[in-house]
Amino acid sequence: MCPYDNLLVLNLATTCEERNFDYPLEIIQFSIVVIDTRTKTIMSLSLNINRNQNLDYQREDVKFDRYVRPVVNPMLSDYCKSYTGISQATVDNADTFSKVFDQFCAWLQEHDFQETRYAFVALNRQDLWLVAQYQFLLVKQPLPAMCRQWVDLNASMNKVYQGQFNSRTKEDIIQNMSDFYSIRYEGRAHNALDNCEFLAKVTKRFLDYGNLVTVNETLKCFFGNRNIPLTVDPGWRTNFFSAIEVHERMLPLISCHTGRFFPVEHYGMCHYCKNPASVCTGMEHKQYPKDLYEQLREPSAFASTAGLIKEQHDHFGHFVLNRYRPTGEFQGAGVQGRVVAVADILNNRDGLVMKRALRADDYHRELAVLQAMRHRAGFPNLHDFFSTPAHLGEVQYFLVMDYEGECLGDVARRTNGGISNSNLMRIAYKLFWTLDSLHMHGFCHRDVHSRNVVIRQEYDGLVRIKLIDFGMSLPLDPSPRPDRNLTSWHASLEVCRGDAYTRFDDLISAIFVAMWCIRLNPFGEEHEYLAKKVIFDQDPFIHFNDELKWLALLYTEVNHQRSAGYSHQDLFDIFFKFNPDFDPTSPITHVVTENQLTID
Repeated sequence: MCPYDNLLVLNLATTCEERNFDYPLEIIQFSIVVIDTRTKTIMSLSLNINRNQNLDYQREDVKFDRYVRPVVNPMLSDYCKSYTGISQATVDNADTFSKVFDQFCAWLQEHDFQETRYAFVALNRQDLWLVAQYQFLLVKQPLPAMCRQWVDLNASMNKVYQGQFNSRTKEDIIQNMSDFYSIRYEGRAHNALDNCEFLAKVTKRFLDYGNLVTVNETLKCFFGNRNIPLTVDPGWRTNFFSAIEVHERMLPLISCHTGRFFPVEHYGMCHYCKNPASVCTGMEHKQYPKDLYEQLREPSAFASTAGLIKEQHDHFGHFVLNRYRPTGEFQGAGVQGRVVAVADILNNRDGLVMKRALRADDYHRELAVLQAMRHRAGFPNLHDFFSTPAHLGEVQYFLVMDYEGECLGDVARRTNGGISNSNLMRIAYKLFWTLDSLHMHGFCHRDVHSRNVVIRQEYDGLVRIKLIDFGMSLPLDPSPRPDRNLTSWHASLEVCRGDAYTRFDDLISAIFVAMWCIRLNPFGEEHEYLAKKVIFDQDPFIHFNDELKWLALLYTEVNHQRSAGYSHQDLFDIFFKFNPDFDPTSPITHVVTENQLTID
């Protein structure tokens, strides 16, 4: 029994890190398999082409399966690649979520799936309550009406079979269903499409036995239990069940069970306020968990990345006298500011860097980028920011960030020009990814060079790079005209000529960073930069040996896209196709001797 013409069995794969449930997860595979409930047929859609002749035609493989390119953490963790079976190259060549969702809506229209005449079927509540809701928060769009109700298959089977069917963790639920109905799981575990096909078989069997399949979960904006203070488990970030309790408070909408029948007029409606999805959008939290955030020792990456935190800690963004104590570990100075290693006395936290911006404009530019890119891979974590009050004298502007490592230029010099081609490509790939993420958030860097790229071995033993120093950053649109002379060794020919700055100039600078790391200098001294860059631009290939020709290919493709338009796939394909046997997403190989990092 089913009140819908079609059931759309849904499964979503996401980015993830092992034992980290405070992770800003993003959809990387979006899969749907269709059940025609009138014929109880899986993955086909009965189309009555000529109703007068009563002819039925079968259209096979009516399914939707797309990979999705993540934006917040574009580089998949090794655990994620192993768990989902999805490679870095696969997501690199995919569209972002907004485009994939548009494709899904077009697919629904193409197959004439009418809202209220179909329902999603999911393994449990996680895919829609948690994953879909969070993904739409990331892209700053209201949760669509179609995602506000669904069939929780696990809950349906538990209700019908009660003690005969026991639900456990997500992985065990699938195994439990397989054992209960003697339906073998085919395909790769955790692949979204393979999950859909298995769940479709289970749903069909459930229907075949005469059970009711109807919406049994909806979302609402208010739940009484959320008014009861929650004592947060200090280890919630690594405990699945504790994390679920936290996420239930953080997310604006919470799932709830429905009655036996789900009226069609309730479609897309909030189960609490009775408003449609266009009014109760899920963009505003009606039970903001201030008490929860106050208990957290560190800001939640899950919450802050999605913009769920209304206010920061009382001291965040405010001057507190003598809060930061210099540790003497290092200090430095640049064109845009001075930096010193500090410890936060108030929070007993070391490993921080405090930067004093020399100009207010540079401070505000950098702050805008750091806030926009907070908790995103490839960017420094903003710990605090403040300006000193005028009554203490000249107003000074400070940014406090986590220490993120040594300058790439210093590490490169340590290798005496010996960075291998493999590691050079890995570094360039990661730098391109980081810049692409910055550009997708609407900023250009305008000062990419080897001292503004930092590198270090992190807690998991992997070497990662990050981009720093955003004092010259500006919005990409409109293309900023130069407000100062930006000519430098790392600047593109167009920048040296004084042209308006574009994303392509950042990418050209990234190529020059790679060249700098191996001491390849076709540009000579400062007075020669412009003339020699004109020569280089005419035929970049003559400057590279066969092993390094990928740099010339990148340079040529970037300049081609200045007129043809940006293509993520065409650009990143160069990394994968230059040597098909090499994976540019693989870890940077290195050694650490006496606390000094050396790149092989």
